[in-house]
Amino acid sequence: MADTDPIKGFYVEHHTRLQAHYEEALEAASRDVAVVASGVPVPVAGDDQAFPFRVNPRFRQWVPTGDYTHSFVVVRPAHRPMLICYQPRDYWHAVAAAPAGDWTDRFDIVCVTTPADGIRELPDSESGYAFLGDPLATPEGTAPDAVNPAAMVALLDYQRVYKTEYEAECIRRANRIAVAGHLAARDAFRAGVSELDVHLAYLSASRQLERDLPYPNIVAFDEHGATLHYDCPDKGKPGEARSLLIDAGAAYFGYAADVTRTWSASEGQFGELIHRLDDAQQSLADRVAIGVSYVDLHMEMHLLIGGILAGTGLVTMSPEAMVEQSLTCAFFPHGLGHHLGLQVHDVGGKLADKRGAIIGQPEKHPFLRNLRFVEAGNVFTIEPGLYFIPQLLDPLRGSPAGAQVDWEKVAALTPYGGVRIEDDVYVTNRGVENLTRDAFLAMED
Repeated sequence: MADTDPIKGFYVEHHTRLQAHYEEALEAASRDVAVVASGVPVPVAGDDQAFPFRVNPRFRQWVPTGDYTHSFVVVRPAHRPMLICYQPRDYWHAVAAAPAGDWTDRFDIVCVTTPADGIRELPDSESGYAFLGDPLATPEGTAPDAVNPAAMVALLDYQRVYKTEYEAECIRRANRIAVAGHLAARDAFRAGVSELDVHLAYLSASRQLERDLPYPNIVAFDEHGATLHYDCPDKGKPGEARSLLIDAGAAYFGYAADVTRTWSASEGQFGELIHRLDDAQQSLADRVAIGVSYVDLHMEMHLLIGGILAGTGLVTMSPEAMVEQSLTCAFFPHGLGHHLGLQVHDVGGKLADKRGAIIGQPEKHPFLRNLRFVEAGNVFTIEPGLYFIPQLLDPLRGSPAGAQVDWEKVAALTPYGGVRIEDDVYVTNRGVENLTRDAFLAMED
């Protein structure tokens, strides 16, 4: 963090607030110390390799940089946190650089060269500490009830939905990185390359390795766009691709951007669907405000989807009737979005309070991940979709409501797969900031 970079000051405030959250969580769990583990590599069974390592999000919330394994942040009330950083003397693999930068001023840092040395720096197992991390990698002697205590986890997860300015700035910057990739992917698609080449163009423009991505890219041509988490990009150049659905993100200091765009090779019915869904998505994003129920926003999106289906002649029924009969669910089967942060599907979206009470899942919408009211500090996605998925349309065809569907028009659009538009929005007391749209405007300018 450079001296002139405002994120430096943001981190100081973030660190102070995080310390306060942990002190409150320790009190709630009747614990004296929190040990936040970075995690350890998980070996592949029967092999001498490990799965790609990803730092524990709770550790990353404290430590902005460095993919440190076998490391810990130790938090005590009214004390500076200690960072125990594993720095092996390894000539087989690259070692993450020692902690450096202004953020390190907020820690007492101890670097160790072996995992055992790191464990020896931890508080005694009888000191009443709570271990936050992978239960399979707990230090020997840790009491079972000290591993991820429910009272601590609930409070910390609940607080994660209120982003600090530092966290929001990280997500803002991650969006800029992602948008650079999206524009390159769009251009590659228009040049007639393969799904794999679009994926590679995205990585190159966003300056990311695959291991840097917050989630595997979804790069789907044509019918592949009807597979919501399509993850098998074709290597061969298509004869003529009709559409591209790309859901791809980026990370900055561990905080994710999650962006989706859909492109058509030509105008026509599918191009009209993209424009209509984009307009509906923006109109719904404009309705986001403090105090609004996210579940209500999800239901409003179903009405807007119904309006698109009626307006394009795909269904001859009122939007209200479509929603009442769950017909829109066949075209829009997933939730409107989710909280975003250290994890793409960030925690806390179904918590009613700090004690861990769970909000009941709407019966008709089992995949909706955010059930809370909109509050200042929230960062979440708005990502409606309209798809032509055979597994969902076939049952509709045989239902009474299916008689109101223009199946010839559906058949003509099915080869295009579907449309999804996704933005990341940040809610403040000053208003709502669309981080994704702002990034596109800045990049296109």
